[in-house]
This record gives sequence, structure tokens and C-alpha cells, in this order.
Amino acid sequence: MNRRDGITEQEQATSVLNPAALENLREIAGGDTVFLVELIDAFLDDAPRMLAGMRQALEDGDAALLRQSAHSLKSNSAEFGAMALSKLCQEMEMIARAGVLAGALEKLTRIEAEYAKAQAALETAKRQL
Repeated sequence: MNRRDGITEQEQATSVLNPAALENLREIAGGDTVFLVELIDAFLDDAPRMLAGMRQALEDGDAALLRQSAHSLKSNSAEFGAMALSKLCQEMEMIARAGVLAGALEKLTRIEAEYAKAQAALETAKRQL
């Protein structure tokens, strides 16, 4: 239980992740828990690279790379039920598509914070498989 707000890890994970998405992945994995854990681990390994790609694109003023990285993380986040993260990435993708990067750094900070929540929730979900 989280002492600060009185909710359990599972409740916190459910508030960050759409349980239906994880159930869909479980079905795709044919109920193979080991494979499902490997899928989650692959996302958790890839996401930091996508975040780093977004940060580098911002530093370089590369709207095309920013759009591509945001698009990839948006899609992958949705697959794992991290819908708030996916929505923020969609917003970043639109910013990059417009080519106006003002405000993008603030958005990236929000994306990184939301990813940290999703990461913790997925780690909790893995322990409960």
C-alpha cells in the first residue's frame, strides 16, 4: 500500500494502465506469461531510447525525428495500455508535425514523468502475472 495516498500498487497500476490492453496482450501471447513479460521488457527497454531520441531531436531542432520518435512511443504506449502517455506523445507528434517546437520541451518533461508512472505500473503488472 502506498502510505502517501492509501492506494495499493495494483490500484495505482490500474489507474495508469488500461487493464483491457494488458488482457489483449495476454491473449496475443496465448496466455504465455514468460512471453508477455518479454513483451513488457522489450517496451521498457525501447521506450528510454525513444525518449532520448525526442530529447536529441529537440536539441537539434529536428522536427522530423521528433515526430517519428513521438509517433513510435505513442503507438507502443497504447499497446501496453499507457493511454495518458500515448495521448501526450500524440500531442508531441502534432507539435512536431506543425514544425513549431515552442513548448515542446515542457511537453517532453510531461511525457518523461508519465513514462515513469507507466514504467512503475508495468513493473507491478509483471510481478502480478
